Amino acid sequence: MNFFFIPFIVKQITFRILHHNFLFARLLVTLLLLLIFGSGVFAQEILTGLQVNPVVKARFEELRAKKQLHLADDTIPVNLPFRDDFSGNKVFPDSRLWIDRYAFENNEIPVYPVNMGAVTLDAINDSGTMYTHAVPGPQAFIADHLTSRYIRLDSLFTPVKRKITPADSVYLSFYYQPQGRARAPQAADSLILQLLVAPAHDSITTDSTYHIPDLWNKVWFSTGMSLDTFYLKTNQWFVRVMIPITDPVYFTSKFRFQFFNYVSLASSAEPSWQSNCDQWNIDQVYLNLNRSKSDTVYPELRFVYRPPSLLDRYESMPYPQYCDDPTNEIRDTLNIVMTNRDLDPHMSSYNYYISNTEGSYSKNYNGGNYNIQPYTEVPFVTYQKFAHPEFPFLLPIGSADSAIFLQKHIVRETTPGSVIGDTMESIQRFYNYFAYDDGTPDASYGLTPAGSQLAYRFKLNKSPDTLRAIRWYFNRTLNNESQQFFYMCVWNDNAGKPGDTIYSDLVMPKYADSLNKFVTYHIDPPLRITGTFYVGWIQTTDDNLSVGFDHYNNSQNEILYNSTGEWNKSSYPGSLMIRPVVGKPIPLGQGDILTENHEIRIFPNPCSTGRIRIVSTDRQQNPAAGLRIRITDLTGHVLANHPFTDDLDVSDLPTGFYLLSVTDDAGKRITVKKLIITR
Repeated sequence: MNFFFIPFIVKQITFRILHHNFLFARLLVTLLLLLIFGSGVFAQEILTGLQVNPVVKARFEELRAKKQLHLADDTIPVNLPFRDDFSGNKVFPDSRLWIDRYAFENNEIPVYPVNMGAVTLDAINDSGTMYTHAVPGPQAFIADHLTSRYIRLDSLFTPVKRKITPADSVYLSFYYQPQGRARAPQAADSLILQLLVAPAHDSITTDSTYHIPDLWNKVWFSTGMSLDTFYLKTNQWFVRVMIPITDPVYFTSKFRFQFFNYVSLASSAEPSWQSNCDQWNIDQVYLNLNRSKSDTVYPELRFVYRPPSLLDRYESMPYPQYCDDPTNEIRDTLNIVMTNRDLDPHMSSYNYYISNTEGSYSKNYNGGNYNIQPYTEVPFVTYQKFAHPEFPFLLPIGSADSAIFLQKHIVRETTPGSVIGDTMESIQRFYNYFAYDDGTPDASYGLTPAGSQLAYRFKLNKSPDTLRAIRWYFNRTLNNESQQFFYMCVWNDNAGKPGDTIYSDLVMPKYADSLNKFVTYHIDPPLRITGTFYVGWIQTTDDNLSVGFDHYNNSQNEILYNSTGEWNKSSYPGSLMIRPVVGKPIPLGQGDILTENHEIRIFPNPCSTGRIRIVSTDRQQNPAAGLRIRITDLTGHVLANHPFTDDLDVSDLPTGFYLLSVTDDAGKRITVKKLIITR
């Protein structure tokens, strides 16, 4: 049999019997696939990078809507010191320091970064899509760039103006890491640093004008390798590089430096498996004078990872399900990763605070004082009360369908007048779905060959309940090659493995082109479920369904797959972006839409940090594409108007009172809140 025609045959058989008996159709097609592939062909999990980065794409579209895509003219140099720790989580590097936005600022990909967040160079451009010159094959090509603005390396302006010379001991330092939680760069790939020798200029002669491009000097590079190999070689997750600036040619008013990476794409006959790859992470870039080779630190206490979920198993779960067994669902300890980047110990305090949005619930934890040792002696704090603080609280039990809680963590040096310390915040959501994932895809997960099955395990506390829908996050693939029919299935439990198929529906992947946007597939009719249940799929083709995969949270033990009747645990640590929706009815077609009755909350408000979070108290977390946020002053003058996001930069707003409203695509105002900006 010609295997290339198997998906076509399967699809034809499916369509002919689809309207007669859905479960019988699924069983027949599955048996046919197993007969065809059963001899010598087994299910294979394949984890690939993204072909479209939705975080970058959403930020790009936001800037386009605000007409801010144009990069500022690189005419005014910045002064020393030059420093960026990429902790702002702004997606694109700070335009006050960098002239391009190809690199991706994030805290999802780096493993044990210097501080929370780093910048990643890969094969995806600033619009969130693969570079057009990214051609599969062994030949490496240049992908991302991270280019500094012009830097005044000719003069120092404080405390008094004077000339800078090589005698001032100028060093450029940075930390780097291959792969992180993404794909390892191959040996033929590399990360390169170069310094600008002479800026581009026109050369005018009596006959014509010649354009002379930038002249660069390569001063450092690293060849590709996996993170495991990197750690075995260096015994460090991130390695520091110190580059002395000694050549007088660099001491000008237009000094700059640039990182870029070479990428090679594995050749693949299946377009649905081609994807982003060869990631490099960079952190803590620092250029200044009066440094030495041993000047390797910047005194600071920093959190390394964001706050964990307050739940023991899930990132989020339905509030009624939590309330039915809160003792077993809540964590008893939190895992907090913090570090002292100085060479000296710092006596410090650590506290966390938990509250709800109404202000009726408030708890706090005091970890006391502890002398945090330098990272050179203890890379990450191990003191129990700081690194693994108790969580002796139960979040309140109520009759509402949803709830939101805020957590805030603070570490501070206790020396009077010291400003050394760090703060981090997060939101704990309880809506109408179970989620192991954090809502942001880091990779794409798929199975092959046709007939392969995947089951994702969830457990009810309040049983029985009603399964209303399943929310999926599908990543786009090259030319949408993943647009293939599959069976969306639900199984009951049989001794810890999927048992009988209790629901099956032939569907096709759908995409939602906005940040963290899931697509809702309604279960019709709604399904009564009890105890442990499984949701997942059976494939009808070899193609990659490209389900969103979260590397950050690990629910590997809950992911099972098979092709021959034997269920196996997934070999990949992480979480699938599949979320079963349970509980009360949801309006058909409204699963992803903010309704006119929805409410939003703004945190912090008043805001003095330049960034706010916008939280919907509707049971659905993610708003639909087409909704917009508009900010006006009290006279009605529109100051901002861009696509909905739950993380908003308001640093350009001066101190004052404003109105923040959510509008639909027709401009109709859905809700409005007062926003206060303080400085």
